[in-house]
Amino acid sequence: MSSRSRVLSAASLCAAALAALAFTDALDLVLWREHLDRPFAFSALAFFLATLAAAGLRPAWARDLLMAFAGLATAATLLVAVLALAFSSIGEDGFVDGPDPYRIRVQQTMAGLGPDAVMWLSLRRDDGLLSREWELGCFNDDVPGDGFDSVRWTGPDTLEIRVGDGRAFPVALHPGSGRPQTTASLNC
Repeated sequence: MSSRSRVLSAASLCAAALAALAFTDALDLVLWREHLDRPFAFSALAFFLATLAAAGLRPAWARDLLMAFAGLATAATLLVAVLALAFSSIGEDGFVDGPDPYRIRVQQTMAGLGPDAVMWLSLRRDDGLLSREWELGCFNDDVPGDGFDSVRWTGPDTLEIRVGDGRAFPVALHPGSGRPQTTASLNC
């Protein structure tokens, strides 16, 4: 194997590791989630680099087999990415300011192919490049009364999420990290 193939193989493994991080949502950094959380792009890059690395193999049968497999995997990944983007558009509904440094992010998406809307709430702790964001809740308005109505801060480290029928879901934040200790979800 040539040194070029070794470098491309290492780069492919790095891209695959980034894809695995993106698929598992292992990082809660805002910088990662907003700019680098692209699992399909990293997967396609990993397969493409593997295709280029396979071009340097000496046995022709191994080179052809690996290039064909990696090329098909790249094409399949891009196809799945296009389909995922077509059916998963998320609209930004804004932020609800809380005690400094916290804000609640409200996003809306459609539930499948139907008319139902899903509201996603997350808690953001602003800290420059180390800002973090955690899931707070998910509410699908499929069942009358289960749709998201409002969210409000009830204290410096507590908040309350309300749904259409008046039910309330209290959420307390961890005193040290600021991470929500509980989350709320209806029909998600």
